[in-house]
Amino acid sequence: MANPLAAGAAFLDASGAVVAADAGFRALLGLGDGDPRAALLARAEEDPALRALLAGEGPASVAVPGAGGGPVQVERIPGDGGALLVARVAALGDALEHAMRSDALGRVANGVSHDIRNPLNAMALQIALLGEKISASPEASAAAAVHLAALRDQVNRVNSVLRRFVDVAEPGAPLGYTDVGALVADVAALLGHEGRRRRIELAVDAPSGALRTACDPERVARLVLGLVARALAETPDGGRLAVRAEPDGTGIAIRIEHAAGAPEAGAGYYRGAAAAGAMRLGGALAEERRNGVARTTLALPRNEA
Repeated sequence: MANPLAAGAAFLDASGAVVAADAGFRALLGLGDGDPRAALLARAEEDPALRALLAGEGPASVAVPGAGGGPVQVERIPGDGGALLVARVAALGDALEHAMRSDALGRVANGVSHDIRNPLNAMALQIALLGEKISASPEASAAAAVHLAALRDQVNRVNSVLRRFVDVAEPGAPLGYTDVGALVADVAALLGHEGRRRRIELAVDAPSGALRTACDPERVARLVLGLVARALAETPDGGRLAVRAEPDGTGIAIRIEHAAGAPEAGAGYYRGAAAAGAMRLGGALAEERRNGVARTTLALPRNEA
């Protein structure tokens, strides 16, 4: 399976001849290690869309069969001295869209939190004032105490959900590190409703404060959220999903284990994107399916400071 994040480039002179092509471009189009000009012209003879692209005619971007059989998007970017050809696996467009959605999600989360927390704080203040006024009448105070306590509990509950949502969607690291245990617990809590709806036992073992990483907090949060959500989606109804965060040598390991149900559509893309994301963080992703059990391990560098 081709790397869903693979890309490459080639340069054309003003006459349309290939001046240079990098290894990624050659690999995606199956040009081999020989003369890239001759190999690309040979490919173009078999593909009218690619031939038109090289000549500067037709659309500026076309999809052609790649070396592995999957579609490869080739884009022509003209310049004064020729043109730049950029080739990328078609799934890279999906990856970029997911990245944009993740960025937008963080911005929406920040706005939603602000717009909901302000009324909640006002409600909490009014409940406190109402409690003080009712306390002047012992009978009324006793009658209303249970109801006021229930209201306070619900306000606190919504505040807690909002706090988790914001911490996962747009996390910060003011002290220079991310608390991995707290992050895993928040992710599991946000997905708890889905688990209860499908009668899935969601077991979490993630000590807060003991596991810290200096990795980019937004990337860590997106990666953990994506891995746990995917595992939950693949767990059969009535099954069990276990998520554990623990020290692993000089690093941190997040271990996800569940019954190996049917993989989601596009699981190959998510696996490649997650593995690439883990590598960018200085970690690694390992997955295996054995004896009906799926296990995923995300390794992250640990920050002891």
